[in-house]
Order: sequence, then structure tokens, then C-alpha cells
Amino acid sequence: MNLKLLNSIHPLIEEAWFNGFEPVIQDHRVIVKDALPTSDEDPFEREKSRLDLEERMRSREADVTDYLKSLDEIVVKIDSKILDCQVWIVGSKKRLSEIPPQEVAYLPQEVFRIKKANWSDEALRKIHRIKKIFGGTILDIERKLAG
Repeated sequence: MNLKLLNSIHPLIEEAWFNGFEPVIQDHRVIVKDALPTSDEDPFEREKSRLDLEERMRSREADVTDYLKSLDEIVVKIDSKILDCQVWIVGSKKRLSEIPPQEVAYLPQEVFRIKKANWSDEALRKIHRIKKIFGGTILDIERKLAG
């Protein structure tokens, strides 16, 4: 398992995560899904951004695919001093389903969004407690903090 994947994010994947998109491999092709159920952005502009990003990913499909496949290898349990408990870091939603229901896991895009938000330790603990109760994934941080 190569945890460097979480420190050196593929630039197109980083752009996708930052903008609330989720790149996935589907039918041996890279597609970009809109991870945000609703957005303040104009829906036509957002779709145009998604298609543009998907096209750029397909132009670099080999390295984007390799990166996404490498993420799928990540399944690690950490002892978080900030959260004062153990949590899982998993590389894909498929791996997320392998974690016991009473335990909390974070996807790489969630870790990325949390790092970008630069929250205090107390804010992280509050979000973690909410995630522990409700589950799910962190979809969007930047827009909510700015607004």
C-alpha cells in the first residue's frame, strides 16, 4: 500500500475533489460524476465544467486510471490523536463498504477537503462526532465556509 497517494494527489483528481466532482472508472473508462446533489452554481456551467474535466481526464486516461486504481488499495486503520479514537482511511467507496458499521471511515477526497478547510481540532472533532452518528461522506466544505 502506498500512502504517498494521499500526499501527492494527481492534479486532475485534486481539481475534481476541490470542485465537488468524483472521478470513477466505469466500463473501463474514466467518468466524472457530480458529487454535490445541489450547488449554488449555474447548472449549465457546472455541467460544462464537469464535461471539460472529464475530457481532460480522458486525454490522460492511463495515468488517471492508474491513480484511481491505486487508491482502491488503501485500507488502513489509524489511531487519531486529534479525534481520540481509531478511524479507517479507505481509498474507494467499494472499500468503504468493507468497514464494520460501528466504525468510522474517511475517503481520500474527504481527507483532502478537511485539509483544505484548515479546521481547528475542535471543529474536526465535532464533524467526526456527526459522521459517527449519521455516517456518510463529506461532499463539500469550501463553498460552505466561504458563504
